[in-house]
Amino acid sequence: MRLSLRGPATEERPPRPISKDPPRPDTAATTTTVATMATGVSYASTGSQRTIKYGTGRYAKVELSPQPSEDPADPLNWPLWKKHLNLGALLLMAALVGAMKTAYVSVNSAIAIGEDVSYTAAVALTAVPLMLSAVTGLASLVAARIWGKRPVYLVSTALVFTGMVWNTHVRGNLAENMAARVFQGLGWGAFDALVLGSIQDTYFEHERESKIIIHYTVSIGTMLGSPLLGGVASAGSRGFELQFEIMSAFLSVSILLLVFGAPETTYDRVVSPEAEPPTLERSQSLWPNVTYTKEAAIEYLLKMKPWSYEADEIDLPLILQAPRAMLAPTTGLLFTVTLLPYAGFWGLASSLSLLFSPFPFMLASADLGALMTAPFLLGTPIVMALALPQFHRRFIQTVHLATIAAGTVLASIGMLGFGLYVAGSMEMPTNRSAAPLNTPWDLGLDRVSLPVASFLLGLLAAGSLVLDATISPVIQRSTAFTSANLAVGLRNTADMHAGLACLRSLVAGAFILGLPNAVFVWDGLRMAALGMGVAQIIVAAAACGVYWYWDENVRRLDGRVMGLIDLSILKRTASFFDESD
Repeated sequence: MRLSLRGPATEERPPRPISKDPPRPDTAATTTTVATMATGVSYASTGSQRTIKYGTGRYAKVELSPQPSEDPADPLNWPLWKKHLNLGALLLMAALVGAMKTAYVSVNSAIAIGEDVSYTAAVALTAVPLMLSAVTGLASLVAARIWGKRPVYLVSTALVFTGMVWNTHVRGNLAENMAARVFQGLGWGAFDALVLGSIQDTYFEHERESKIIIHYTVSIGTMLGSPLLGGVASAGSRGFELQFEIMSAFLSVSILLLVFGAPETTYDRVVSPEAEPPTLERSQSLWPNVTYTKEAAIEYLLKMKPWSYEADEIDLPLILQAPRAMLAPTTGLLFTVTLLPYAGFWGLASSLSLLFSPFPFMLASADLGALMTAPFLLGTPIVMALALPQFHRRFIQTVHLATIAAGTVLASIGMLGFGLYVAGSMEMPTNRSAAPLNTPWDLGLDRVSLPVASFLLGLLAAGSLVLDATISPVIQRSTAFTSANLAVGLRNTADMHAGLACLRSLVAGAFILGLPNAVFVWDGLRMAALGMGVAQIIVAAAACGVYWYWDENVRRLDGRVMGLIDLSILKRTASFFDESD
């Protein structure tokens, strides 16, 4: 059996006269002649032509995008087993992060009672690490730009490991519990912010879509599904600590995969246009094979350095790339449209234990976790369906506005329905003397149907995820409008996604802390649901107006805020597909 160091199945074809080229609607049209350098950077050259690399098999007529270099260390040239191993390591860690975020949804009341603290102090165990992950997510983007992604992943994993192990022996001590969760939150940020960029680093455009769908599905599915299993696990004598013991076993595997299967993916394909192009000696498909030998294994391990990348020049514009993307108008507009359903779901999910654990419901942790069944069953398929490329390719303005309207309707029905249904069902009769003496069971479960409550919460989750489906197409449309070349476009896409995730995590943490105080009484639940539902309708209507009348102006402002408007780029004639700034 052989360990292949070849890149993905590609071939390099000599340029043909443009007049003889058949039309290729799936590839970029080449209207100028350029010369190819061994590092993959192309530049204008009179009387010369660019050699274009294509895929093979079903992608034989698809130009590879981005165009890879001739360096086997280029992540685009990695063999598929190496790409998939890297992706698997990151996805497993992303799944664990998602599970940790909602681990306390079903046990908040048990913690508050067991530690003799307020419910707000209990939900702070979720809110504080979530807000910290927003800070470390932005910091991870900046650090990855300077030192690469691998050291950031390793440091974040070490923080998560510390918090996870600590969390298995914290019952009876809220301060230690909070300290353990702080370590976890500090580590979450990197896996919220950098995984999309790692996928872009290693896969070509025609390979990338399925990997992004898997990433989103795993992240959302584990976050929504964690309380289902966590509530059952926490019902035993070990309580919530058993959840972290189980996750620690998976974390051990994840650490091994990250250390030995997730190399550095940051790679610069930039070569000065003034440099003389070297002779092209062999194509990407001709890199030799290496057998499974002791020497090959040692060579592989020697290349798995904790730190192997450093930016050529560290300056203020480099450091500000990620913060600028987070503050771009498109990021802010998406944040505004998706905020209330996203943060409202987090707040209500974290308040389930407050609403249904005390008298008259007296639900155990397993039953509280079961309330997340509908969000999991409704939300996960929506993530998969709306992440498909068919949706993105048909994402015209009318589809965009219709998606916002549909997401708002679902989210508003979910918020209004959950609050008004639960609060209205628990209202005491006006004529109390005529009401029979009820048992706790009569007062609670006979008046509120838990499946209905779960379904309404699921509609809120579904509406939030439908609105989230607009994020990727809108960001891609913006970056395609403002970015000078493909490399800059991919970088800005990852930065804007990560910046939006950081902003939403920060505000979601605030909602988790504040909403229990508002819904502590049934009238408060009704008013909070009514306020969020109506506010979302108003915000969505205003956002649709902005997109309808000023969509292009918003994209122009993106370029100004992110520092992408520079007249000097008019003097650069490098290939859009190959050059990076």
